[in-house]
Amino acid sequence: MMKINPVLQKEMKIRMRGWRSAGMIGIYLVFMALTASFIMIMSRESYYRVTFDPELALGSYTGLAIMQFVLISFISPALTTGAISGEREKQTLDLLLCTRMTPLSIVTGKLFASISQIILLIIASLPIFSIVFLFGGISIKELLELFGFFIIIAITYGSIGIFYSSYFKRTTAANVLAYGTIAFLCFGTIFLTIFYIGIVYNYDYRGFFPLLYINPIIGFSFMLWEQFSGGSINLFPGLFMGTGISTYNISPWIVNLVFNIVLSILLIFLSANKINPLRIRRRTLFSSSKKSLNNIQYKKTKR
Repeated sequence: MMKINPVLQKEMKIRMRGWRSAGMIGIYLVFMALTASFIMIMSRESYYRVTFDPELALGSYTGLAIMQFVLISFISPALTTGAISGEREKQTLDLLLCTRMTPLSIVTGKLFASISQIILLIIASLPIFSIVFLFGGISIKELLELFGFFIIIAITYGSIGIFYSSYFKRTTAANVLAYGTIAFLCFGTIFLTIFYIGIVYNYDYRGFFPLLYINPIIGFSFMLWEQFSGGSINLFPGLFMGTGISTYNISPWIVNLVFNIVLSILLIFLSANKINPLRIRRRTLFSSSKKSLNNIQYKKTKR
């Protein structure tokens, strides 16, 4: 029998017992369903026929995907920035570290317990996206790619939040830095790309600038662009959307997905190392031994 992470099990019981989780999921699904239904009804009235235009079905698919991406970007960090710092503020982190759980299991349990509601919203919205799937234009493979990308993005943003939560004692500071980091990944990379190309190439650059590989918005846009089999377009210097732009013939959204996975793993291990009491103990012993050695040397020189 597989053993469930105790922190994850405890947090899930606390979060799912109340009516807030069920109410939030219900409201979100109703809003998504009304949005998809409105687009479908408008498509029938516009063309005066009983069939649906596949292009409008793709438009509703794009709208729902963008709405869900924005939701993940705003909510995921907020759910994790107080995971560790909140335990420090309540003075319960030391009690948690005294258990048999490793710091890594504590961090992963806190992370997945915090973003479980986001992942649950993503999975629960699958029937809404399936309505669009019935009218053509989108395959099951593309739908699974979209939902897999959403889950990885939610874990990445949650890892950023729990990383700052481990390194800062106050949730407010962790919250600000987490949103600042995400803003840099989404918008700062675009600004640096345009600024660099303007100075070095005088805006005469046709291709895909390597810095944009780590941009989640660019990765998300490329995935939708390839799903719709779009042509080639140069949105701004450094962002050429089309086929054959990668040196290794790998799509930018796949590279971005790999980067997000590696970044999440790195941040999780750094967070676990930060709250590790053995690391703190080793640092304390090293500083105390160094201080004792300095005192001994001082006494010898004094003699």
